[in-house]
Amino acid sequence: MEHLFNYALLLSKLYVPFSYISQKIDLGFKAYKNYYSEGWEENITVANSNFEVLEKNSLLSVSDLKGNIIYVNEKFCKVSKYTSEELIGMPHNIIHHPDTSSSVFKEMWQTISRGNIWQGEIKNRTKDGSFYWVYATVFPVIGNNGKPIKYITMRQDITAQKLAVEQLNFVTKNNYKHLYENVNYAKKVHSLFLTPETTLQELFPESFLIYKAQSIISGDFYMVRNKEDKTILVLGDSTGHGVSASYISVMVLNILNRFLRLSSYCPAKILEDLHHEILLSTNSDEASPTIESADMGFCIIDHKNMILEYSLAKMRGVVIRNGETIELKRDKYSIGEHSCREINLVSTKLQLQKGDTLYLYTDGIIDQFGGEKDKKLTNKRLLNELKINSNSLMSKQKQDLINVLTTWQGDHEQTDDITIMGVKIL
Repeated sequence: MEHLFNYALLLSKLYVPFSYISQKIDLGFKAYKNYYSEGWEENITVANSNFEVLEKNSLLSVSDLKGNIIYVNEKFCKVSKYTSEELIGMPHNIIHHPDTSSSVFKEMWQTISRGNIWQGEIKNRTKDGSFYWVYATVFPVIGNNGKPIKYITMRQDITAQKLAVEQLNFVTKNNYKHLYENVNYAKKVHSLFLTPETTLQELFPESFLIYKAQSIISGDFYMVRNKEDKTILVLGDSTGHGVSASYISVMVLNILNRFLRLSSYCPAKILEDLHHEILLSTNSDEASPTIESADMGFCIIDHKNMILEYSLAKMRGVVIRNGETIELKRDKYSIGEHSCREINLVSTKLQLQKGDTLYLYTDGIIDQFGGEKDKKLTNKRLLNELKINSNSLMSKQKQDLINVLTTWQGDHEQTDDITIMGVKIL
């Protein structure tokens, strides 16, 4: 009896019309109405005062323990397009739509048969075969033995909302498809300006390139050029990543191609001229100049004289010789940075030896979060890995670095675009 009374109080708070339903379908509330007198009539009055709203906006039905319908309201009949005479005595699956998985009803029956309330979205079928969506709440009516004796179901018609969501999903999916196609096309255009890895391997038989975009398209860029007995290596990292960064990359590479047609050049001068060219190209509107820039490294390897001449604008580079690291000097400026209209870069020369390995890399690899404590990989860890594997074949070094990065990253998202280039001087 106490279970039944607690259930009645719960429904009264939800404005369920106990006295109305008991009159219509004989739920047997009289059995416990006499058991509890004080305050009960007041609860019933509160419930009845709100029944008109419930009756108008909800699809109400009551079923027996087998799921056979014993009561439906007018709203239920209107939406389902059945008459009450056609529904009374029929199982609820008369309105089930085949799109609704049987597992939904299995879960519902497991829940309500234990005396618990079940709620969920269900797609139903009307008499003429069309469909409608409802958000259903199924209440078990608990008998004197503490077990369900009937089930009351209140439904809210959510068909309009579901159709709106489906339409939105359709539009979003199509927009994403077009966006994906456009980004992929931008990636193809971007790749046309990058030197094929095969060219790098032709010039340096012992070399590797790891080029991994954070998303579909990378903001990192590189270039390899050979002129007489000299090889030019360029690596850049545009601000940010994705399409916007790739635009800066393409612009930089296009300008570089023009500069490299000169008969003579030095790394610092090339980067300084590139800086001014970008400022002129991107600062047409003084009120809102672009904030994009690029960290860059420009290296010239003189194979005849075994000299490395380089200039690094925030880019990182290192030469490993006999297991020892020689970190390349780098300037504090970024190319195209509007806060620095004039920059003074330095070209540095380093005498090379056979067996030296030169590595240039963007900060995406050292800034990658991961590990047991969710920290950055750091430059120190990367240099240690490079030192350990510096005597291995470059193909093995590449795979070892990929394994280290994959293990470190784990389930974390890739933080930034990642590029590392390694060449061995033979």
